Amino acid sequence: MKALLIILGIIAFILILLMIPVRIKLDYGEKTTLRLGYFFLSFRIYPAKEKKPGKKKKTPEKKKEEEKKKPQKKKPGKLKQLLDKHGADGLIEILKEAAKIVTELLGGLARHLYFTRFNVRICVVGEDAADTAVKYGYVCSAVYLPIAVLSEHSVIKKHSEDISAGFLAEKTAAELELTAKIRPLFLIPILLKALIGLVRIVLKLRS
Repeated sequence: MKALLIILGIIAFILILLMIPVRIKLDYGEKTTLRLGYFFLSFRIYPAKEKKPGKKKKTPEKKKEEEKKKPQKKKPGKLKQLLDKHGADGLIEILKEAAKIVTELLGGLARHLYFTRFNVRICVVGEDAADTAVKYGYVCSAVYLPIAVLSEHSVIKKHSEDISAGFLAEKTAAELELTAKIRPLFLIPILLKALIGLVRIVLKLRS
């Protein structure tokens, strides 16, 4: 009986941990930062912390000269290798599967994301007034469509979109402030499904 209670207690504790949301904070502008938070912990993903420069190993000059003298054989690119191995039709099928995995992954994430902040500010500047107007139209169509999809599938508490044509500005400027939450309990099955799909693609590539 005690063993059963201990097991149930461990399962309950794991479920509580999985229900605590992971926080995502992205700020894009003059400086770009990406942070992940969980419970009271916070991790800076980008920019990565600078590593201290280690001691460089000294290589003999003769070795360097010999390496320079040796003719270097050019290896075919990865895409060329895949084409030679699987053919155009096989490669297209693999790319279709990869695109499907990415689409399902993004769709699954969107359904469980809760945005507490989503602010976009873009000032579009072209070479002249006509070019600015054309580019402004392109940017509006490129930005408002994904926002509409996110609004349909996700919960966005506070959001603002400010896209303007900068006829008097000097250059294009863009800022993005994003804060979102997702519970690991929903994140794990989505990632597992994507991982299984990626493993299948890797096995096809190796076959």
